[in-house]
This record gives sequence, structure tokens and C-alpha cells, in this order.
Amino acid sequence: RTAIRIKLLEKLNHHGNRCCAWHETRQELHEYSAREAPTGIMNCGCTFEEALFEESLSKSGVGSMVTGAKRLNPALRNALLLVFQRAYGYTDGDLAFNRVSSEWLDGESPAYWSEKENFYEL
Repeated sequence: RTAIRIKLLEKLNHHGNRCCAWHETRQELHEYSAREAPTGIMNCGCTFEEALFEESLSKSGVGSMVTGAKRLNPALRNALLLVFQRAYGYTDGDLAFNRVSSEWLDGESPAYWSEKENFYEL
């Protein structure tokens, strides 16, 4: 599941960049030039793990402290990710899996992501 989600993030945008959702919507200079980010890092400087966490938070209804905004500031997002990892052993998918019922949320199961991978022919 996580590997497929990373493959989707690895796709370049129309400018030849990979950016987290937060940086994608802003007109800021990127940390790395187009197609020059190191492995595991996006052009904006965020890691794939941070971008996946941001997406998971958004799907869980956790957004900005600014009314109407849907994305969490990277500094706050990254600190929250570290807290989740240290305190709860968080890994990608934990927010999409109901441990009580042992079921995935709609559109989050490994089977769903496998179908999506085949659809996009990664």
C-alpha cells in the first residue's frame, strides 16, 4: 500500500517537480531544482513520508488552524508526525485502518491501491 502511494507521489508535475500538497499550492522557491531532488525527497524538501502523512491527515479531516484551509503547515505537520511515530509507532496507513473492526476506511485498503496502481500503469 505505502509503496504504491509513494509511486504516485514520484510522478512529476507539469513543471518537472514533485511537491507535497502544501508546497504545491504556494508560489515559493523549491529547495531542489526540477528533477534534481535526492531519492526519497521531494523538490520542496519534504520527504515522501511527510507528504503521505499530510495526505492521511487531510483525509481524516485534520487541516490547518486557518478556517477553510485543508492542509497543515509543514512545520506543524512534521512535528506531529514525529510525536505519532515516537508515541504510537505510527506508519503510513495507521490513520486509515480501524483497529477495533479490523477494517480499512473506504478507498484505503491495499486492494484499492493495487487497483489504482494498475489503472495508472505505474
